[in-house]
Amino acid sequence: MGAGMLKPTISVLVLRHVVNCLDLVGCDPEPLLARFSLRRDDLDNARGVMPLEQFLSVLESAAQEAGNPYLGLQAGRLGALNSLGALGFLFLSAPSLRTAFTSFSANLATIQDAVRNRFSASEGLATYEYLITDQTLQSRRQDAEFSIAIMHNMCRNYVGGEFELVEVRFEHSCQSEERVYREFFRCPVFFDQETNSITFEARFLDCTSPVIDPELYPIVEEHVRRQAAEATRRGTSLGALVRALEASPLDSAPQLEDVAESMGVSAATLSRRLRAQGLRWRDLVNERRMQAAARLLRQSRRDVAEIALSVGFAESASFIRRFGRHFGMTPQAYRRAGEDSVSAGQTPPTRH
Repeated sequence: MGAGMLKPTISVLVLRHVVNCLDLVGCDPEPLLARFSLRRDDLDNARGVMPLEQFLSVLESAAQEAGNPYLGLQAGRLGALNSLGALGFLFLSAPSLRTAFTSFSANLATIQDAVRNRFSASEGLATYEYLITDQTLQSRRQDAEFSIAIMHNMCRNYVGGEFELVEVRFEHSCQSEERVYREFFRCPVFFDQETNSITFEARFLDCTSPVIDPELYPIVEEHVRRQAAEATRRGTSLGALVRALEASPLDSAPQLEDVAESMGVSAATLSRRLRAQGLRWRDLVNERRMQAAARLLRQSRRDVAEIALSVGFAESASFIRRFGRHFGMTPQAYRRAGEDSVSAGQTPPTRH
């Protein structure tokens, strides 16, 4: 969040898969890795992690250097059994596709922080949602497309070629040809949405997998549970607070009292812990809203009124005033400055 603390991480195994994909398309990944002070040998460490922000930057840079705006999609389609570490084995060894999704969703945090992934099924449809919750992480298009594509690929590996989607949603605007996305997923694809998701007919949830013997599932599940328990022990109360905030809807932040109760402490105790870090709850809430607004202005075509509502403001005027105090310019000016910076190959403006 705004204080530069608790930087989210991701398993290096995910980047290893992307690097292998660059090899497959004839793009040497070594110069790219060197630019980010990364070594290929380090990517084989099953316990190794890297900053999520760095991973996102590497992925965006890889797409640019390969001259391939669809790199994330293609890397997702090439996903193999070990592309996501133990989670890939967990998914493909599950006794049903329903169990595969519920167990995967419950354990994604073992390889990636700052993520909201949800699985739901109702009225004949099933939906899996993926969203980075840290609003300061702006460059996330390739990651979103990679994450959705690899889930689609795992479903096809689990069920077989008859698996098909009803629709796909992305939070970012379409930067390339929409036709490519429709042909890739073979279904309608919508952009500028609240989240990234795939939806398919719920009848597939009872399917079983021919890929891995389901008798291995309890063994893999126990291994992943131990990883989750270890990650929980490494966490802090402040980290739990930030995760609670990030997991909440942008237009409805939780009350400090409710978060404190969920953590088993009083609101006064939690406030003291925040003050010890030089933080205030309302500042964290406001920072998250402003960073989300900045991201939507840069990466979507939504109008200012719609963005104001999506980040929790009842009307545009108060949002514009708050945004101006935070960034030193109006939302419209911020969007124009970002467009000019991107066209010039520069970094978009940050907080004033």
